[in-house]
This record gives sequence, structure tokens and C-alpha cells, in this order.
Amino acid sequence: MKIVQDTIHGAIKLEDWMLKIIDTPQFQRLRRIKQLGFANLVYPGANHTRFEHSLGTVYLALRLKERIEIDDHVLAAALLHDIAHPPFSHSSEALLEKFSIRHEDVKFAIKGEIKDVLDELGLKTSRISEIVSGKERSIVNGDVDVDKMDYLVRDSYYTGVAYGIIDLERLVNKIKFEGEVLIEEGGLKAVEALLISRYMMYSTVYYHHVCRIAKKMYEKAMLRIIERGFDAKNLIEMDDCEAMMLMKREEREFYDMLVNRRLFKRAVYVGKSSLNFEEIKVKEEEAEKEIAEKAGVDEKYVLVDIPKEDVKEFKVKVEVDGKVFELEALSPLVKILKTAIAEDWKIGVYTKKEFLDRVSKAAIDYFGIKH
Repeated sequence: MKIVQDTIHGAIKLEDWMLKIIDTPQFQRLRRIKQLGFANLVYPGANHTRFEHSLGTVYLALRLKERIEIDDHVLAAALLHDIAHPPFSHSSEALLEKFSIRHEDVKFAIKGEIKDVLDELGLKTSRISEIVSGKERSIVNGDVDVDKMDYLVRDSYYTGVAYGIIDLERLVNKIKFEGEVLIEEGGLKAVEALLISRYMMYSTVYYHHVCRIAKKMYEKAMLRIIERGFDAKNLIEMDDCEAMMLMKREEREFYDMLVNRRLFKRAVYVGKSSLNFEEIKVKEEEAEKEIAEKAGVDEKYVLVDIPKEDVKEFKVKVEVDGKVFELEALSPLVKILKTAIAEDWKIGVYTKKEFLDRVSKAAIDYFGIKH
């Protein structure tokens, strides 16, 4: 055992075999990847990393192991669930998805020394990958899981917002696993608090418009670099600093804007009620091209941001008197949250300050935005 002092959980006891994984270069790379990408442009304290989050996640898995049966493959998956995160975390995710790679595909990052260590420990990469991706149900990737339980509290602490206050102790003591994660009746309010926290963190932190703009600027610059021949798969082996140095060499204008916080502005930022159609079916890149042509500006200065809607956590199961129910059937609060999430959803079009009027008019025309 080795004890690591964590900001959120206090003393974390790590087993010897975990230390062998943690000490590999592939895992150490996570020290150099910010958990929240460019969120520190809004919340200056948001400089925590995927490394500490990974330790926090396996800590919660170890806590659950005290109550329910969890094997070493699940613990390893909790530790390694973010091993394939590219630079700036989710800011690079869209780039990888264009090439059919997701950060849950940990097999792409498990090679070299870390692969040798896992082999030595008798841990199969294929099974770890299935657990992380959710193909095998577990406490690592599910409707309520140790990943969310850690990042909500951790992200709230480091951003300084008060929305990540959830009852971790209650959740740890009320989670069961019977082929899938179940919450005992006494944990219902703790799950509701987690969902409220997640909603508040998304609306105030994760989807803050400045975070979205910086993310899209980074994506645009990196995509242009990839189109000129850079292999996107290399991102899985890079850290934040290396990505920024690449951008400094290849896309200096966007690099300077990001490091000096001279970001694009909002030309359009509206919800579904302002649109003439219910679902956005267009591709962002196609929209950027057409809006740029209509506005008469270079395509690289037009960013279209159509965020995904994700409410899968509402499918969590609750056990009451030996019977299993969907959370939504027991909690009126869930229906309210669904409505709130839908109303908070916004489509954004961003550009440089000098192009705002032209791009705004072109985007309003392209999307049929109601005045």
C-alpha cells in the first residue's frame, strides 16, 4: 500500500499493483492533461488534471469494493478509464471522433510499457477496454458511476462553484451491482442531488460560452493541421503542452488568440425556440462553409457549435421493496430536469469581432432563426 494525499478524498490508499500502472510513462502523461480543457480561461483555478481525477475514481471503486464484489479488471478500468484522453481532454474529442476514435477506446493508448505491466499483472487489455466503453456493465461506465461521482465534486472544487456538493458517502453505501448498477431506495435523494449537480455544472461550467468558444477555436486549428497531414492518432500520445507547441508552429494566429484570451465572439447564440426546425441535422463544417461564403469571410473565422444532448443518466435504476424501477418513475424532479436541459441547449456561431455583423446576418439566414 501507498498513501497519496488527495485534495478531494484525503488519504487515498493505492495497492502495489496499481502503483506499477501509475508509474508508467503512459499514465504519467495524464499529469499534463487538464481535466477541463480551456475552462481556466473562465475559472482560473481549473488547472487540475486527468491524473488526479483517475486516482479519485479508483479510490471510489475501492470504497465500493468494501461492500460489493469488484474484481481487479474493474479496478484497473477505473484507474485507466481516461488513459486515452487526448490533449485538453474533451476539447480534442471531436477531432478523434472524425476518425472513428473515442477516448473510451483505451486500447489505442495501452501499449509500450503500460501494456507490458498489465500483461505481467495478468490483466487483459480487451476486458479493460470493454469495461471502460460500457460494453461490460460495471460501476465504471453506467448511469451512475465512480467517474461522475469524482469529477462532479472535483470540478466544482477547482472551479470554485458550489454546484458539486453531492452525498458521496450515501451513494457509496447505497449502490448495488446485480448485472447492472442499482440504487437502493435510501439513495434516491443522493442520486437526485447528483443529477442536479451535473445539470448545474454543465450549464455553468462545461457549456459556458467562453469554454465552448475556446474549445471550438482549438478544434478548428488542430483540424487544419490534421488536414495538412498530421496523424490525428498521435494526439493520444501527446499532452497539452505538446499540442500547443504544435499549434504555435502550424496555426500561430489561433495559438496567440488562445494564450492571450483574445477569443472569438458570439454572432449567434440561441435555443431551440428561436429555430424554425426542431432538430439540427446539419454538419458543423458544412454550415461553417456556407455561412462564411454568405458573409464573405474566410471559412477559418466561422465556427458553428451544435452541442450534443445527453441525458442517459436519467435511466438509472432504483430498487424499492425488491422491485426495480426507472428513476423517472419515482422522481418528479427528473422530468423537471429534462425540461431544463432542453431549454438550456443553445446553438452557437462564433467569429472574430470585426466580422460579427456579417456572420450574424448570414447565420440567422442559414439557420432560419426567428427574430
